[in-house]
Amino acid sequence: MLLLFLELISIPIMLIAMFFSIYIIQTTPSTIHNLNHRYQKTGGIGIAIICTTLLGLPEPNYLLYGLIIGFLIFHFFYGFSVTSTRTQSLVIVPSLLNKHQVQVHLATLSQPFTRNVYNDLFLVIEELKATNVRTVILVSPMFSKKTELRNTLFFESILKKRNIALESHPVAFYTKPWSCFLLGIQKYLLQIPSIQSLPLTRWHKYTLHI
Repeated sequence: MLLLFLELISIPIMLIAMFFSIYIIQTTPSTIHNLNHRYQKTGGIGIAIICTTLLGLPEPNYLLYGLIIGFLIFHFFYGFSVTSTRTQSLVIVPSLLNKHQVQVHLATLSQPFTRNVYNDLFLVIEELKATNVRTVILVSPMFSKKTELRNTLFFESILKKRNIALESHPVAFYTKPWSCFLLGIQKYLLQIPSIQSLPLTRWHKYTLHI
């Protein structure tokens, strides 16, 4: 009876331990000064999942192993981001193939582009310059309002003063399915006021050559 009880509680305990380990690993701060965390975090999460799977399922389950490997590959390419040491309003996603290129996103999807956000962006750019980053990419539907692009004269004037070249291109919304899905939930289900005028099908890309 005792052995049966231990077996019953061992699985939830292992699952709780696994999710707690993943949470700790994933929430450990990464900055642009320790980009090797991409490998460390993916490896740590992989070890936690695989060890839990092997302990909980001693019999081989190749379908599950394939799903785990697929998840880890997805995490390696898309699950890693870093933060600035100077502001928390923006998240930086380093390019895996080009160490001189990053994407910068709002830390909160529904956060509007205010002057404070632009100021934070320039703080991040200065920090990125110090790490030899040369290209910063911004992709968002928030650059549009209904059917028109938002006025960026203020933004462009500051870029010109800082000798930062700007390229502007539209982006097909279907290339951002996950972001569209999350924004759709916030716009239509949660009814967040700041994104009610946001056109989810009009994405725009700004490339800054710093």
